Amino acid sequence: MRQILVFWSAQLKRRSVQFILTALLSFLVTAGIQGPHILEHYLYSKWQQSAQYADVIIGHKGSPLQIVANTLYRLENPTGNIDSNTVNFWDRHPLVEESCAISLGDNIHGFPLVGTDHNYYRWMGINLVEGAFPESPYEIAVPAKLAKTLDIELGDELHTSHGSDARGEKHEHHMLTVTALTAGERPSDNEVFFTTGDAYTFMHDGLNNGSVTSLMLKLKSKSALLMLPRLLDNRPDEQGAFPVFIFAQLQKQWEPTLRRIRTWGQIVPIGIGVVFVSFAYFLGGTQREALAFLRIRKTSLITIFFALYGLIILSGLIGILVTYPLMNIFLDESGMRSAWLWSFVPVGVSTILYMTQLMKR
Repeated sequence: MRQILVFWSAQLKRRSVQFILTALLSFLVTAGIQGPHILEHYLYSKWQQSAQYADVIIGHKGSPLQIVANTLYRLENPTGNIDSNTVNFWDRHPLVEESCAISLGDNIHGFPLVGTDHNYYRWMGINLVEGAFPESPYEIAVPAKLAKTLDIELGDELHTSHGSDARGEKHEHHMLTVTALTAGERPSDNEVFFTTGDAYTFMHDGLNNGSVTSLMLKLKSKSALLMLPRLLDNRPDEQGAFPVFIFAQLQKQWEPTLRRIRTWGQIVPIGIGVVFVSFAYFLGGTQREALAFLRIRKTSLITIFFALYGLIILSGLIGILVTYPLMNIFLDESGMRSAWLWSFVPVGVSTILYMTQLMKR
């Protein structure tokens, strides 16, 4: 073992760049094999996760996709506002188990301000890190990560700006005091400010007459989803957006793209794998002087093999192993599949080839 370590030390001093390239090629093979599977798993899991928060989202007449994107992710512009009569109608409807109103349209430092009911935090899995959730129109909650970025602390007083631009008209007459630091399960809930729905009424001097941007509904029964479209047809100014159907459409639209990615996920790793085998085999074959030296000393075949080729195998394994934590960091999802075994094929093939050649010598 000592002899092997001595050879490895010498090899690292002379050929460190080659071993780094070996690890990199192994990493690319693994990323090529696993990348499409992890991306597909990530997208589908996020779509399914988002669809579970609300059965229906009621908004002003317009695009259902726009309503879902605006309400759940603060993307797109609102299709308009729905009035308090609409909120009361759905809140009391026998098919509805629970509702949650959402008000949007203002920002703080360019980050959206979400006016919402208290049950929003429970629905969306938002945990309290410190302080207390807003109860009055003069209180605000800030995600802990965002507070750290903007250097905001509990007790700070903030002004809002109209619209989505931080340079918009400020509501100087309405102060909001930070009463809570939060941590959400979704990235979109860690990049916004939260306040009560009444805060929007106070900020705009009651001009919105209690209207809200949208209303999320949880139904008493999933079968009610079949009854709502006809009910919504009789309400001319309202649009019902069904997240589960929206995300099913997105999945269908993305399927051709994901299919192409899966195809390239088979072709590219094969090409890189061939390069890895060729490079590793070449790297092992360039150590003829060391091989002759070990032969003269009558070193065992297994010791010769690990002394000359062990670092190449180790570099390949390191390239495979670092792939998964890196993908987990960037995609926040491991999504490991049985296909990960294919990542070891180039290392195995090059090892067998070199061992065969070594035995012939």
